[in-house]
Amino acid sequence: MKYDPSYVDYSYDGELLNEVFIKEFIRFRKENNLTQDLFAKFSNVSREKIARIENGSHSPSILSLLKILGPIGYTIKIEKVSHPKRY
Repeated sequence: MKYDPSYVDYSYDGELLNEVFIKEFIRFRKENNLTQDLFAKFSNVSREKIARIENGSHSPSILSLLKILGPIGYTIKIEKVSHPKRY
């Protein structure tokens, strides 16, 4: 696949994206009817780590996310952002 520089957007705020990630992480867990304890049991990641991710005091590694999501049938992927570059 050819790199398309018109899709690079430097206006993304890392802190904002982290807040969105945390909200989505919590929503995902609740939509799947998982308590933090149950989520921890299925993923073999401590409940404390899940709680720290959800309260924003811990940024998970990609490996941690894969360990959390894999056992319940999910994964993460890199996806192209559809917003063209702003000039």
